[in-house]
Amino acid sequence: MIIDCHVHLNNYAENPGRPTRDNIQALFAAMDEHHVDHAVVLTSYKANVDRPSVEHIVEELAGDPRTTVIEGLRWRDHERTDLFNLEERIRDKLVRGIKIYPGYEPYPINDPSLEAVYTIAAKHDVPVMIHCGDTYAKGAKLRYAHPLLVDDVAVDYPDVKFVICHLGNPWFQDTAQVLYKNDNVYADISGLTLGSFSVDFERYLVQRVKDMVTYMGEPGKQLMYGTDWPLVDMGSYLRFFRGLGFDDETSENIAWKTAAKLFKIDVGTGR
Repeated sequence: MIIDCHVHLNNYAENPGRPTRDNIQALFAAMDEHHVDHAVVLTSYKANVDRPSVEHIVEELAGDPRTTVIEGLRWRDHERTDLFNLEERIRDKLVRGIKIYPGYEPYPINDPSLEAVYTIAAKHDVPVMIHCGDTYAKGAKLRYAHPLLVDDVAVDYPDVKFVICHLGNPWFQDTAQVLYKNDNVYADISGLTLGSFSVDFERYLVQRVKDMVTYMGEPGKQLMYGTDWPLVDMGSYLRFFRGLGFDDETSENIAWKTAAKLFKIDVGTGR
């Protein structure tokens, strides 16, 4: 079984203006082709013609057993997320977690204004996914998204489960230390390339991830499989994951078991 814990339904430079339903069908087609059983869909930090709102995504995916929705926080936009509505969607299980985008928006992971967001996550026992490291947008500010800042919030909010997205690339060793130290921190392996891996870059990343695992130990407890589709080719990413050479138990945990537990996905029905 495979759970891809990090996909989007946004339009990017390759598919501007495409309707959300077309993107959903493209996602399901890619999942079918590569035998991916479930996808965790992350909404954006902005809502516009190319980045559908959480309300729109929830409506389009309503009742579909192949998907789980994570709500992207709009925190510095003029139309910032209404936390009352966010909490209602979490309470009603329309969304199963929160995604924050430090760096893309000008605030750090440990910004005091996020206390209310983390409090909601703790109250309802839903994870907070955090963009960490390299950014798709040139205008983003990397220092706000450094994985070491996750240690601050992991310590201050021990009842919240945090997810370092993209292994904090390129700060892999810092991410390994945060994972090693904090049992309430997880990480996904998504978004380490755009499109498909080149041979040399894949070889480089395989060694970096192996170095991380050597340091942190027991990767099956905290690492999760994810791609960052559609920015990343699913087939190429599955080859990268299998090339890491984990034993069967560890591979199964990373591929789906850890994500199923964290996001409360019923693997019997897919939801």
